Amino acid sequence: MVTQQNGSIINIGTVLVEHAIGGFPATAPITSKGAIHSLTRQLAAEFGKDNIKVNTIAPGIIRSPLQGKMGIANADSLAGLHLLNRIGEADEIAEAAYYLASSDFITGETINVAGGHTVGHTI
Repeated sequence: MVTQQNGSIINIGTVLVEHAIGGFPATAPITSKGAIHSLTRQLAAEFGKDNIKVNTIAPGIIRSPLQGKMGIANADSLAGLHLLNRIGEADEIAEAAYYLASSDFITGETINVAGGHTVGHTI
């Protein structure tokens, strides 16, 4: 990327770095993802001069086998954690990745793809 003076690096973080949930056993993963968020900013600063963009996508709850591994039989039962009242789909993360990979003027950012999870909650 340095040689060609162009490139895009997209890291995957988590919204839980900025919006923790009590009772959710995720201390180690959140700590490592927090490091990814910081690494994104530092690499963007180091390689911006080489036209290399570095960004992070921070997903909310995305439908995956992870919910079943955590003992959650119905992933949709977590929909209320998002303002849009649904969980995300993998293709929505892919769309964000495509957007960031195609952009020529976004770097050092963490983009939440979380249906409003980090903004607030409905009572």
